[in-house]
Amino acid sequence: MTAEPDFHDLARGDEFLLPSFSFDASSIRAYLDATGEPVERWDGVVPPIAAGALALGALMERVPLPGGALHAGQEFEFLRAIAPGESLETLVRVAQRSERRGTLLLALEVELRSSSDGETVLRGRSTVAAPAGEAAS
Repeated sequence: MTAEPDFHDLARGDEFLLPSFSFDASSIRAYLDATGEPVERWDGVVPPIAAGALALGALMERVPLPGGALHAGQEFEFLRAIAPGESLETLVRVAQRSERRGTLLLALEVELRSSSDGETVLRGRSTVAAPAGEAAS
């Protein structure tokens, strides 16, 4: 079994794939109910922010954030609509890594691609600040 990456061990240029996922009608409805978005606005498509949120959630499951971490910024670029049931792959790249005054700053690029043809449907960048420290053994 491969060890999961530790937040403190990530280096600029590291990249990894997260497990594929898709949205079914019930997961779309759960998202819309949680956010208060009107269901009819998103008939036949996945709400774009739902896809971004799920990708970031999967990233945090794969690379748990250390105590004291702060989500310092988020950008998304939505390139096309995502259909319910469409299988998506998530590629994550460490775009930047720096340490300043005991704080580790990581900029992570996220790209969602259609599993069927590899077309990129979403690009994002998330910046996380956390206390610098050593990786767990």
